[in-house]
Amino acid sequence: MRLENDMMHGSWYDMLYGELDLAMMPSLIKKANEKYLLMNLKFSATPEDVPILIKNTIDNKIQFSRLIVSLGDNEIHFAVLDHRMINERMSLILFEPVSFKHMKPAVLAMRVKMAIEESQLPNCHFSIVEMDIQRSASECGIFSLALAKKLYCEMDKLEKLHRDNINNVLCKSDFFVSYDELDKYLPATFYKHTQSVNRLNEYIESNPKAKRTIINKKGEVILERFDKNSVVVDNKRVSCSLHKKRVYEYKSLIR
Repeated sequence: MRLENDMMHGSWYDMLYGELDLAMMPSLIKKANEKYLLMNLKFSATPEDVPILIKNTIDNKIQFSRLIVSLGDNEIHFAVLDHRMINERMSLILFEPVSFKHMKPAVLAMRVKMAIEESQLPNCHFSIVEMDIQRSASECGIFSLALAKKLYCEMDKLEKLHRDNINNVLCKSDFFVSYDELDKYLPATFYKHTQSVNRLNEYIESNPKAKRTIINKKGEVILERFDKNSVVVDNKRVSCSLHKKRVYEYKSLIR
């Protein structure tokens, strides 16, 4: 399998998988919804499609849902939106796996923001959060899929995040919540695929207990897991666990 060969030869880090992930995303989302029956994960082909998908969710009286959002316009980038209703107020939080110093993440987020503002969804509170956990060339689609699953599985631990969003406490800037602010809200499991050990250490510095938290069924803690999945690229240690996740997700479609 090409993906496994890329792993063996170390070419996965710079390889462009975006078009492949885009083509496979509807099937990957369908598979995720089959595994997690209440996940309510959908695909938004463009940022401008987000409001109508959210409106359809509201009309169906669904209290929690997630959207993987594509940049569209023949451009490849993905982020994931978490939707939650609390006391008839709507919280929408867009999770960006990359840093906003890059153009495509910024464009996608701004277009989602504009689309939501123009739609005037009732009682809607929207924030954009930066995770900065991706370093490789084109893992944003699989990161978004992995994060969508975490947003569902760990939803009980995200109550404060959404309440602070609704109460206008979460976002202190005009555009987005920086990763160092977001780190205070998220459990360690959200960082299991973080590709940079420096970024992982920044998270642990904000959350010292995370260093000892078991994050998977194997009984591993987060730095132990990073070490087991680390490879050297350009004289830097990076985690290849997210690419392994891609291989696993693709194989799941043919099981």
